[in-house]
Amino acid sequence: MKSKQSESQFNASLAALLTPAAPVTKPSAMHMNAVPQGPSKSLEEMLQESDKPVPAQLVIPDNPVEHSKVSDVLHRTESSIIVKIPVQDLVDSPWQPRHKYDETAIQALGETLKARGQDEPIRVRRLPNGKYQLIAGHRRTRAARLIGWAELDAIVLEIDDREAQKATLLSNETNEGLSDFERALSYQELITAGFATTQKDVARLTGLSQGRVSQCLGLLKLPQEILDLLEKYPGLLSYRHAKVVQDSLEKHPNTLPAIITALDTLIDKPELESSELKTILDRALESKRPRKALIEPRTIGDKNGRSAFKVRVHAHQIVINIEEGVDVDMAGKKTMAALRQFAESLELPSEEKLKNQ
Repeated sequence: MKSKQSESQFNASLAALLTPAAPVTKPSAMHMNAVPQGPSKSLEEMLQESDKPVPAQLVIPDNPVEHSKVSDVLHRTESSIIVKIPVQDLVDSPWQPRHKYDETAIQALGETLKARGQDEPIRVRRLPNGKYQLIAGHRRTRAARLIGWAELDAIVLEIDDREAQKATLLSNETNEGLSDFERALSYQELITAGFATTQKDVARLTGLSQGRVSQCLGLLKLPQEILDLLEKYPGLLSYRHAKVVQDSLEKHPNTLPAIITALDTLIDKPELESSELKTILDRALESKRPRKALIEPRTIGDKNGRSAFKVRVHAHQIVINIEEGVDVDMAGKKTMAALRQFAESLELPSEEKLKNQ
């Protein structure tokens, strides 16, 4: 058990802790820390805890204040170091699943940053070239650039490529505005990279239901032509829209070009309901459905070869059109007599046979 320090010893240890490593000619600017969380601790307890080693997963510059890329250390806890990093040194992750950024949403986020400040640090890892690769915070970085901020608060993690890939894929799960298609690509990447082997594994990693994961992955079953369209416009179809498209293709397998043409018209309608999409596709495919060829009526002529009757057979009906100049009553009687004679030559199946057919 550590003996209690005297006041002089306590003051000496506090002064030693606060003394900078190198001579400083000008006092550094003070920074206001966030409101402490958790149980309160005495200053003596905090001094004792300062001797604890920093976790290996965090990058701690030898001299953070003088580091060429990190301009200032804000505060240190047992779990992380938050530093300020110039936004010009931040680069996107190659594993970022987002394909498109909503410029309006980025502008709104920039206004929020100006009004409230940065509520949460971004997460990065340092690259060999001195740049910092984003793990979480791609949207905030864009918003900061938009409003002219020079630097952002960040937690720097020391992780390899594989760990960075997994961290980036998972950190983006809760991102605002990530489309079902982009989520599907992220889930597929988790499986391809070996972080998960089944949809159940993906659900466990992302904290979602297996059904939700399956719904998103269902988009990847669409034809390649539609997937190419989603690469350009990832928010074009949700999993509900994709189900409508798949149903249409199953009913009308040769209508893919017509469906793509219809989807092109939806690019400017991101809020379209799946029921509305079904109506649009049904209308677009109506004109593409094969129609039965019309049966031409047969012409029956008189003794001089002129048309006297036009006969058309439709389903179980025989339709006879009588030309002008023909006695309708006589034509009717003769027709009925001919039909009666024809009927007498037939042997129709019994009702029992018709039921068994």
